Amino acid sequence: MYAVWFVFEKNDTEYFTNIIQELSTKYNSQSFKPHITAYGLVDVDLEKLDKIVTNSIQGQKSFVIEKSKISYSDVFWKTLFVEFKPNEQLIRINKKLTEPLEYFSKYEFIPHASLIYKKMNQDEQQKLANSISIKDHFKVTGMWIQKFHEDIDKWNIVKKYAFS
Repeated sequence: MYAVWFVFEKNDTEYFTNIIQELSTKYNSQSFKPHITAYGLVDVDLEKLDKIVTNSIQGQKSFVIEKSKISYSDVFWKTLFVEFKPNEQLIRINKKLTEPLEYFSKYEFIPHASLIYKKMNQDEQQKLANSISIKDHFKVTGMWIQKFHEDIDKWNIVKKYAFS
């Protein structure tokens, strides 16, 4: 199983990494690489997925995305997250990924970057969402294919793509 991620430029990656590590230390949870899941999880051959991603981002330049809000859910993979306003690039790339991949699995794309993965009660999540401050703009500079594992420590990046 694989996930396709949007990834941030170096400074924004460090910005998110610091928040993720601070929260994982405070709440005794696992740390992870900051990302926006563009499509996941899909059970498809890596070679085929590589071609699909390559075709989806052909000629793509880096672009800026804007924060919409900080939110939370009862889904483990969306415990606490920053939601982003969908823009032309996010929508176009997701559409190009969805056309060939929806045959293998459906994915509802709501652009967001998780800040923590942990079972938490709603009061705790709400308090945390209200107390956290996140800047407004982030630069997306590429995509990665991640080989998924239930154990976050065993996540493996198998392909990296840089935007021009």
